[in-house]
Amino acid sequence: MRRTKVTVIAAVALSAAVAVVPRASDPAPHDQVFVVGEAIYAADADDAQFAGAAGPVDDTTACTDSSYALKTWKVSGTFTWYYNGDGAPAAVASTALGAITDAGDNVAKGKNRCNLPTSFTTDYKYGGAATAKPQVASDLTCTGNDGKSVTGWGSLPPKVLAYTCTFFNAKGQVIASDALIDNVVYTWFTTKPANCAGQLYDLETTMTHERLHTAGLAHVDQVRNAAQTMTPSSAPCDTSRRLLGAGDYAGLKAAGTT
Repeated sequence: MRRTKVTVIAAVALSAAVAVVPRASDPAPHDQVFVVGEAIYAADADDAQFAGAAGPVDDTTACTDSSYALKTWKVSGTFTWYYNGDGAPAAVASTALGAITDAGDNVAKGKNRCNLPTSFTTDYKYGGAATAKPQVASDLTCTGNDGKSVTGWGSLPPKVLAYTCTFFNAKGQVIASDALIDNVVYTWFTTKPANCAGQLYDLETTMTHERLHTAGLAHVDQVRNAAQTMTPSSAPCDTSRRLLGAGDYAGLKAAGTT
């Protein structure tokens, strides 16, 4: 029986950049599977790590900043994903699937804030409900590859809103991409409440970011590229980055997902 080798690559640091190159000595390198995990973080007023990211986002550079960073994989054609709603917070239990679907569509079609053509040809297709859990552990370990892309809910470390484990082969083709959304520390909304305050986070913004990870985009700088969806953290009540900025859009084009 042919076995597939899985190589696990840690990418928890905010600006981690990892080149994935199969070793010449590895047997059947075309069968190798690699995995990288990436997060979106919560910013708050007391968190110096994000240098003021907890405040309102200045969106004036959203369409003039074309900065992006790429990983070593991409989505081509159709990416089929499944949803496990077990553990969804009551406030969004009935609306979460719609917000997650919208986030995938934002990335698949290149929906943006800059009046750029939304003519990308990828398809992020909802495949139905899943009983399987996302293969993401509460300690940010990618726990295996069953070849099925599942989005669901569970416990994550403090400051982590959501975490995506993407499995890809030596050709840079995505095999599966699982996403786990925190359901312990943070409170979610899908429609921004009037007078939004406190630690309330937008599910669509979060999942647009995570689907961009699935598509092969890495984090950009939190301060210099503050209006791009691929900044490492999201502020409470912020919905300004549901749609792509110019840099996010350029990154998808550079990755070859169009």
